[in-house]
Amino acid sequence: MGGSPREVLDNQEVMELLLPTLRADFQLIEQYRYQESALLDCGMTVFGGREDDDAPFEDLEAWQLHTTGIFRVQTFSGGHFYLMERGDELRAAISNDLRHLADQREFPDRPP
Repeated sequence: MGGSPREVLDNQEVMELLLPTLRADFQLIEQYRYQESALLDCGMTVFGGREDDDAPFEDLEAWQLHTTGIFRVQTFSGGHFYLMERGDELRAAISNDLRHLADQREFPDRPP
């Protein structure tokens, strides 16, 4: 899927360490079945890569069906593993969202 450097794939020792985890991930993906449940009562930001063919924008938008709160999609340049190249931008976006939430929320132990 483009997330592993060739040096890692060509290293037998590293692959022996990684393969059990990769197999477990793919098994989970294959066996997961969605079960409908109550909508989340919170805001949601969904992040994705603009050039991600595995999770196109429409799939990111579909997460809105799972919340009654404010919803937004934020995309970054890159494909499925955009976060490897845009990690700093992603961390900044998450920090901004969390800061905004903290500013909106009343904390009982915070002085007026």
